[in-house]
Amino acid sequence: MLEKICSPALLYLAFSMVQITIDLFQGQYETSLLKFIIMFIFAAILNILCINGYTKFVWFIVIIPIILLTYISSVLFYVFGINPGKTDVRVQKNQAAAAAAAAPGAAATPPPPPQPAASGPAAAGPTPPGPRM
Repeated sequence: MLEKICSPALLYLAFSMVQITIDLFQGQYETSLLKFIIMFIFAAILNILCINGYTKFVWFIVIIPIILLTYISSVLFYVFGINPGKTDVRVQKNQAAAAAAAAPGAAATPPPPPQPAASGPAAAGPTPPGPRM
């Protein structure tokens, strides 16, 4: 049966099966079923186009998304300064989480209590100007 399927459609089937397998391992059964149905229909369309002599067009349809995905991923890695080969990732922690991580047995120090509001005429602020006559 695989001998009757053209190369671009076979490549599309392989990439789709990888995605479906990942979805199944993540427990997304409805998504994987929908992807399987779409994969079957799209592979049939690609194979029909190949049989009718549109092989170059089918290669274009299959290869362009792969090229664009590679290009866009590379641009995002460059823009955000991500180095895929670098193994140590430094995450900036807030002070409370850093203090808790520094002393696992000790609780983090609570924040200081709020200061009481001042009272009296100075606390009210300047008085607004009255009506002019």
